[in-house]
Amino acid sequence: MDVIQTSSVKIPNSAIVSGIADTETDEELYDFLKQYGSIQRVIPVDFAEPASDKQVVVEYVYGTAMQSLLPLLPHRLNSKTRTDVTYHIRALASVYTPVASKTATQTYLSELKDIAKLTGKDFAAVLREELSVISESVDLDQSETQDEDMEQNSPDTPGQYGPENAAQVSPLPSTAPGQHVQHHWSPPQSKEKTQPALKLSDVNPPDIQKVIVEHIVRNEDSALQVHTSLRLRPFSGRFPRPNNEVDYETWRSNVEFLLKDTTQSDLYKSRKLLESLLSPAIDIVKHLTPESPLKAYLEILDSAFGTVKDGDDLFAKYLNTMQDNGEKPSAYLQRLQVMLNTTLRRGGVTASDLDRHLLRQFVRGCWDNILIAELQLEQKKQNPPTFAELLLLLRTAEDKHTSKASRMKRHLNIAKPRVSSYYQGIYVQSEEDCSPSQPALDQRSEIQDLKKQIASLQSQLTRITQKDSRKAKSAARPVAPQTATTPTSQRLHHSRDVNNNTSNRPRPWYCFRCGEDGHIKPQCESEPNPSLVAEKRKQLREKQLAWDIENGASKPDHLN
Repeated sequence: MDVIQTSSVKIPNSAIVSGIADTETDEELYDFLKQYGSIQRVIPVDFAEPASDKQVVVEYVYGTAMQSLLPLLPHRLNSKTRTDVTYHIRALASVYTPVASKTATQTYLSELKDIAKLTGKDFAAVLREELSVISESVDLDQSETQDEDMEQNSPDTPGQYGPENAAQVSPLPSTAPGQHVQHHWSPPQSKEKTQPALKLSDVNPPDIQKVIVEHIVRNEDSALQVHTSLRLRPFSGRFPRPNNEVDYETWRSNVEFLLKDTTQSDLYKSRKLLESLLSPAIDIVKHLTPESPLKAYLEILDSAFGTVKDGDDLFAKYLNTMQDNGEKPSAYLQRLQVMLNTTLRRGGVTASDLDRHLLRQFVRGCWDNILIAELQLEQKKQNPPTFAELLLLLRTAEDKHTSKASRMKRHLNIAKPRVSSYYQGIYVQSEEDCSPSQPALDQRSEIQDLKKQIASLQSQLTRITQKDSRKAKSAARPVAPQTATTPTSQRLHHSRDVNNNTSNRPRPWYCFRCGEDGHIKPQCESEPNPSLVAEKRKQLREKQLAWDIENGASKPDHLN
């Protein structure tokens, strides 16, 4: 219906067709409709009726085309190419008028209900007043229509009193009443006015109107209750409280909304309250009748499950409530608000002092002095903010602090230098990594030669020292028969000398992970290269073997 209004469709010139297939088969439908006149446009629509087929509105340019088509409507057109496609053609006026009238009636009744609620009057009384106004307007419209019909059907009086006849009548005296009536001819019109007009009460007697109004009101009230029904959370009063239930204070707050709903009856409110109660809470109110007021149920439930502490005791407990360890200021404020509301219900504080007590206790019990000073809460005690305003300030400040701390931590972790105090070693750049140049090659060869000469001198010095020490020990020791212990002591002494000289023995200079020089495995970030590691290990063994041969190191002999 909205599409018809927004598109400004001419309803008398339009037909509605259902069963559209959105294929080439639809051309057969349009060819059939073009036989009766030119089609101005085709508009897809969707009426609120049980029909799953697609529908379109076909609007003709002239109304004569629709008049020619009306004798055939409603008409079913079977497709010639597809046997499963059938078009149902109807006049748009036969479909749109009931939908529009039903919507207008529902809208008018809903507006009358709103007026009744605002004025406090009974809806039936408001509806009767509107019906009386409608009947008066109908009587007035009928009288005006009859006057117009009489004027159209009256004799052509102006022709009788044309210029020639007017000249004949003009000498007559104007004071004569009979002649004056003939000059202003109106007796037929007065006779028509004396006929009684048809009233709305004659068509719809008051008894029938009363039945219709009561039926509409009853149906509208039932539909309104279905759409605006309030569902209370279950409460049983059991301890410990089940997960699917709420505590009594929360349940009691929901009941307060039900009590303030003036559109529902007391019986409906009592039924909703009983539906939310479970055993053992429902057992203590079973003796009440359905006609009992809702306050009777609440008095018994308050006595059994409500807070029994005095308002002063609750207020004293509220003043001793401090912020817990690790609790956010916003969470602490919400906990204070819950306790203060309970104190208000028990008469410990007045409603006008809620904001002042809330701010004073928050400043007193919150340990974050920086936050209190930043928000200037001490200066706001004379004009305290509401709970919503204060909670928004706290949550905004907490979010700023959290974001700043996160940014600082992320920045310091990125800017922190990498620990490399345990790294020891040198990096020797290979010839493949650098461009070959003659000075660099010469310098490297000189360094290697110097290293070899130093190693040769160290080995010679070690051999000379060992020989001198052996000669001195052999000269100072007397000749004695060889025993089984002599080879063992010699071997121990020899192994001790060898261990002292192994410090100069070649050691690995490469990484055990990637095989590159200049770093060790804990600092390696390269990919593993087993082939290069095996090659470097082979070179190391060759150097160690050459060193052992050069320094006279050998494996210890066995006893046998």
